[in-house]
Amino acid sequence: MRGAWQLALLIGVLGAVVLGVPALIWGPGYLRYREEMRVRAEGTPARAVILGLEDTGKRFNDTPEIIVRLEIHAEGRPPWRASVRRILSVAEAPAFTPGREIAVRYDPRHPDSVALAP
Repeated sequence: MRGAWQLALLIGVLGAVVLGVPALIWGPGYLRYREEMRVRAEGTPARAVILGLEDTGKRFNDTPEIIVRLEIHAEGRPPWRASVRRILSVAEAPAFTPGREIAVRYDPRHPDSVALAP
C-alpha cells in the first residue's frame, strides 16, 4: 500500500512539471497574443505616434522583440501613452521610426490594451 501513494505522488509531480514548466515559459506570451488578437478584432480604431523603441533583449530566430512606445490619439479622448511588444523584422524596421503615425486599435474599457492595426 505504501508504494501506491508514492507512485501516485511521483506521477502527480511529474505531471505538474511536464505541464507547468511549458505554461510558465510560453504562457505569458500566449496570453499577450490572445489579448492582441481580441483587441484587433473588437477594438476601437485610433491613430498613434511612435515615441520610441526599446529592445527587450529577447530574440526569436535572430529577430529582436521590441517595445513600441506610443502616444494614442482617439476621437473624444485626450491623448495617452501605451506600449506594444512586437517582433520586428529588418523589413519592417523602417515603418517603426519615431515620429511616424500608425493605425492602432484599443479597448475603450482598458485603454492600455492596444494592438497595431492589421
